[in-house]
Amino acid sequence: MMTSAAPKPVRENIARAKAYLRRDDLPRSMAAMATALRELKGTRLIGQARFETEVNIHEYVTELNRHQAVRRFFEAQGVLSTPFVTYAKGAETELAERLESIRAGFEKDVAAHAAQHAAKVAHRKEALLRSGQEKLDAGDAPRGRSFLKRAADEFGHEAGVLTDIGQRLQRAGLLFEAAEMFENAIAAFPKDGHAHAGVVAAYMGLQEYPKAEMAYTRALKQFGTHPKTLVNMARMYLAWRKRDEAWTHIQRALQLAPGDAEAKALLAEIEGRGSRR
Repeated sequence: MMTSAAPKPVRENIARAKAYLRRDDLPRSMAAMATALRELKGTRLIGQARFETEVNIHEYVTELNRHQAVRRFFEAQGVLSTPFVTYAKGAETELAERLESIRAGFEKDVAAHAAQHAAKVAHRKEALLRSGQEKLDAGDAPRGRSFLKRAADEFGHEAGVLTDIGQRLQRAGLLFEAAEMFENAIAAFPKDGHAHAGVVAAYMGLQEYPKAEMAYTRALKQFGTHPKTLVNMARMYLAWRKRDEAWTHIQRALQLAPGDAEAKALLAEIEGRGSRR
């Protein structure tokens, strides 16, 4: 087919290829140019359309050869001479195949580097956690906290990391630091049930009953009312010497689960305490 205007898909994909190249998105860039080149198959451009299209392709190939990532890719394979990619009039299909081949190799190389980076990051995280735990086990709380804080700062965006650190601090008896870590975990991951349980336990250990109450209330809002939670809240109120609040929460638990043996036993304990007063 002979035409005096480049087909729209050709023009659009060449423009995309150049735009992606400017943004350093090489896989998409090469894919778009390969598509444009294949769209040219069977089309004979004449006049200005032919001139402009060939100029655009030559410009693209020139910029691609100059790109640092492309140079590094070929140099890693021992290819040092340039140009790495060439274009000749009438060889659009060959260039498309060349670009697709480079793209496949480039993506494989990028994936390999990403895997290496992920492994390095994972090793760094485990090293910090391990060092922190070893220091805590040895009774060196300051250095243990330091390692674990670094792990929290670097990897706290990953689900479960802050909670894991909080549990390590809790087991070491560092309840204030553990509570702070659990609070950070809840702020980042509100549905982390282990963090909610951990912060309540830490506040109870610190006898910070108002804070434990707030933590329980927050958990109820997040996860809904559950008999087990109400029983635990009743125990908290008993420790806080708020017998009436404890009784109220046990009654709520029994309304939801009338046969709950734990709730019944705690109710008997609460009422027994009341009868002795």
